[in-house]
Amino acid sequence: MDGPVEGRVEQEISWLLDRARIRELTARYNRCFDDGDPDGYADTFTEDGVMEVAGGPSTSGRNDLAEMCRKIPWGVMHVTVDATVDVDGDSAKQHVALVVIRRAGRPQDKPQITSTGRYEDDLVRTPDGWRFARRRCTLDGWVEK
Repeated sequence: MDGPVEGRVEQEISWLLDRARIRELTARYNRCFDDGDPDGYADTFTEDGVMEVAGGPSTSGRNDLAEMCRKIPWGVMHVTVDATVDVDGDSAKQHVALVVIRRAGRPQDKPQITSTGRYEDDLVRTPDGWRFARRRCTLDGWVEK
């Protein structure tokens, strides 16, 4: 028999699982983009998913997202931290801090932080798991005109 405590425990477990799966999706997004895996990168989005960069281009649809990933040169590492995730049924919002590091090209070169910013994400639960419906990246120091 389910009582109030059991119901709360199930809700807490569901919240933890959703949050872990969304954070895993975010890590996969970072890794696929940084390692030059355009199909893996595009698969982190819904079929009609949108990636926006404040003050820059907006890209939508998995084909165009994969093509965008193909055009980015190797050497960048995205690090995302301090995520807050709000789940409402089959949709969620995530806010996460971003640090962009330029990887060293030669062993004697040290990686350098090149940018910081924020992602604001709208996510949906699909039959294949959580996917980004929309990601908006705002880099610190960027002023929209």
